[in-house]
Amino acid sequence: MVAETPDEDVVDRAGLAVRLQLIERWITEAGLPLTPSPPDPQALPGDALPLTFRARFSYSHAMVRDLALIESARSVIAVLPLPPDQELRLRQAARQRATRHSTRIEGNTLNTVEVGQAVLAVGKTQTEMQQEVRNYWRALEWIEEQIEASRVPSEELIRELHGIILVRGVGRRGLRSNYRREECPVVDTATRRIDYAPPVPKDVPVLMADLAAWWTGPEAALLPGPARAGLLAHRFVSIHPFSDGNGRTARALATVELWRSGYEIRGFLSLEEHYTADLRAYYDNLQMALPVNFYDGRHDADHTQWLTYFLATMARAAESLHRQAIELYAPQRRAAPPWESLRRVQQQLLTRLLMRGLEQGATAMSFSPGDMVEWFGVSANTAREWLERWRGEGFVLPARAGAQRVRAYALAPEWVELLQGALFSTSLSTSPIAPK
Repeated sequence: MVAETPDEDVVDRAGLAVRLQLIERWITEAGLPLTPSPPDPQALPGDALPLTFRARFSYSHAMVRDLALIESARSVIAVLPLPPDQELRLRQAARQRATRHSTRIEGNTLNTVEVGQAVLAVGKTQTEMQQEVRNYWRALEWIEEQIEASRVPSEELIRELHGIILVRGVGRRGLRSNYRREECPVVDTATRRIDYAPPVPKDVPVLMADLAAWWTGPEAALLPGPARAGLLAHRFVSIHPFSDGNGRTARALATVELWRSGYEIRGFLSLEEHYTADLRAYYDNLQMALPVNFYDGRHDADHTQWLTYFLATMARAAESLHRQAIELYAPQRRAAPPWESLRRVQQQLLTRLLMRGLEQGATAMSFSPGDMVEWFGVSANTAREWLERWRGEGFVLPARAGAQRVRAYALAPEWVELLQGALFSTSLSTSPIAPK
């Protein structure tokens, strides 16, 4: 059956033609084309898409609960008096877990003891896996230094961080990594199937500039620190700005933001071992069942699934630390540990010497200017200047009293005592919360 058209709705075709002519004249006078332009054969996938990052997600009861758990643990641990040797041990263990497990996600098979040996450059000759863990350890130290210097987040900071994480071999290294100039699909090593097709190279600088602007902008400033860290890491790894090392850099960037926002939890926090405890859950929540191609939905994704997972993971880690801190609570000790008065690099030296003591014994904790060069990536002159200044401050002493030329140094007695206490209570092969 054909519907009848009421007389009053009959189209006046002559009148319509006149109106169309008027519209065409207005369009022509405005300088606009009357017909759509043919597709540009050179156009790339992202040319018609808005690339500005919008941190889209929906708060849930689970998210609010996990944020509250994180805040509770953070508040208690921040003021809880702990034995200084135990605090040093917790810091060392957290950094070692973060290093081991972040590189393990990328296929590094070194165990806990081998990670410690690689960081200390035992044997000096470095395999690719040993270099990876040394780089990541150094990147975590570098992050602490940038936070202490109140470094403002920027593209330069991200590129410098990646440059540390991806150091390979010897020779002069660039200060910052360059963005990739080629396609960089993420391929499943077993099936050879493309799991993810990141944005094309020409869009990477635009996307990274936008991400850096978001990081320091008003929208991000309104978010809780843990949520900001999770969103930053996910957007970065979605952009995939470098040819390699994007996963490690994304996890390190989350660490940057957590420290910058005051959620370092005294340096005890490490999320990476919780990721490796269930890698399938980590990958599934990172992918969020989105299309393979960045431009098919990942460019403006709803991050609720990832953020729910990230905050739940952080809440578990924070609660575990909370329990450990309560067990170690020492009300008779002063609240401020003695190393808080030290420079950041001096604190890092204590951590490295603790690892050396755990690996080689308490009598092996002397060190040379060459060790300083190797560990901190400074020149020999800078290492000697540091040691002379620290000697004057009473932080270090010549390893051999009365030596005409100082070739090795030892810590002052109070710091040796601190390390010996930490050595007594831990070993490289054990960790209270590290998975087996």
